[in-house]
Amino acid sequence: MESPKKIPSDKIYNELENVLRFYSFKNSTLLSNFLRYIVTETIDERQKHIKEYSIAVNALSRPSHFNPHDDAMVRIHAGRLRKLLNEYYSSEGKDNSVIIHVPKGGYIPEFIHNDKKKHVEVPISINKTNPVITVFPFKSFVERPDLQAFAKILSDEISAELSRFQDISVIGHFSSDVISKINENVLEAASVLGADFIITGHVQVIGSKLQLRVNLVDSSSGKYLLTQLFTPATVDDGIKIQNEIVKDIVSAIGGYYGSIFKEIAKTAPSKISNNAAILKAICSYHEYQCSFSIENYANALSSLTDAVELAPNHALTWAMLGEIHLASLGLGIDNSKKNIEKSSHCVSKALNIDPHCQQAWYAQALIHCFRKDQDNCLYAAEQCIKMNPNSSGIASGIGCMLIFAGYFEKGFNLLENASRLNLSHPWWINIGYWYYYMHKKEYQKMLYWAEKMDFNETIWDPLLKAVSLSLLNEEAAAKIHLNNLVELQPLIATEIKEILSSFMFSDEIVFRIVNSLKRIGLKDEV
Repeated sequence: MESPKKIPSDKIYNELENVLRFYSFKNSTLLSNFLRYIVTETIDERQKHIKEYSIAVNALSRPSHFNPHDDAMVRIHAGRLRKLLNEYYSSEGKDNSVIIHVPKGGYIPEFIHNDKKKHVEVPISINKTNPVITVFPFKSFVERPDLQAFAKILSDEISAELSRFQDISVIGHFSSDVISKINENVLEAASVLGADFIITGHVQVIGSKLQLRVNLVDSSSGKYLLTQLFTPATVDDGIKIQNEIVKDIVSAIGGYYGSIFKEIAKTAPSKISNNAAILKAICSYHEYQCSFSIENYANALSSLTDAVELAPNHALTWAMLGEIHLASLGLGIDNSKKNIEKSSHCVSKALNIDPHCQQAWYAQALIHCFRKDQDNCLYAAEQCIKMNPNSSGIASGIGCMLIFAGYFEKGFNLLENASRLNLSHPWWINIGYWYYYMHKKEYQKMLYWAEKMDFNETIWDPLLKAVSLSLLNEEAAAKIHLNNLVELQPLIATEIKEILSSFMFSDEIVFRIVNSLKRIGLKDEV
């Protein structure tokens, strides 16, 4: 970093004011305060005081009891700040004599001479690797300052929370020209921005009641993919439940069981450009998660392997590839323990690239689950959830891992909360619920979750049904599913214990599962 002494402080202050006049910063008081704080502290040679806590309290108006370990807000807004700086220096500020740069991995800004003959490269995202969603300013149909402020806060908070998802890109700040275009035609405005999806919203008063409407729109067709209505009695009530409103909306939209990736799965490959290997890989991963088949698994493995070769510095695809390697164990596709080491290599790459990659912490928790490391499984799980508690697909998966690791109630509560946030969820959470009720010896509830399985290419469908029916003494029906299991996996008698024990921590439950299958005809291990 170039010392502030090498560039006079007045030039740095002038450049700061230039940046803050940029439309994206003018539309975000929060990010303007963030930038002003870290620049001023650095000029005054107080860099050592620039920490997450001090930024949160002094620049972002967080309370003194703010805990950066439990709240990723500063890291999230730092990512948004870097994006706006990149946007500025690739447009209005490209010929400025000084560049303000905030490197990844820290919050202390660098002040760089912009030698136009030897131009300093500031990282700018060029290739579109994620679907882009734009959150247009929410409108108030009533000329009341409190309603207008409430509408603005909601749209800003939705933008911030959606930005936690690493597999989508969010645009939440606009120039005056774009604002005019939004007011004329939202689809044309989205086209100008290159956005695939639009979130719009409005606040109105009907009678004496407040109504808030939020819509998710496909920008290419104008089709409404999601619409939600909230009816707090007053603005004060709306402010009180603001976090719940934002959580409901974000959970329904983001993640691989949210509306965005459901729509992409329906329309792919029309939304995937030919050269976007990363987006293709992410979509293949989402398709595998939403609908299991051997073909979908193979496509995800192949696409992710290609993506990390073509883009070796993309943390998310490394993390997803790590998870896919582990899935081969849990699905009984490839029981080689080398898959754990392959996964560990991928996840280490992801965390080295981006220590805040939620998907990487998710895969890290899964690695510890397969290694039977209970304490580290819990630690990685907690780190993962802190980064984005609104990602219901991730949260439900973590809930299952904790149940398998023996944290039965903690995992079950997480699973229940995630399922309430989004009724769509990964197919394999049925196994988590089933295992929980096996632990509780509630066999009828086990059967309920077993019957929700409908994936005839995985051993888990017939296995869960056969065990549940065996424990309920419905032997004839149980034997039908056992026959299906043996047909699907001829070596199941010799492999079943190893598959179960690879991630289920309780030897007692594994014994009961295997014994229930033997009761209905599974041969002893050979």
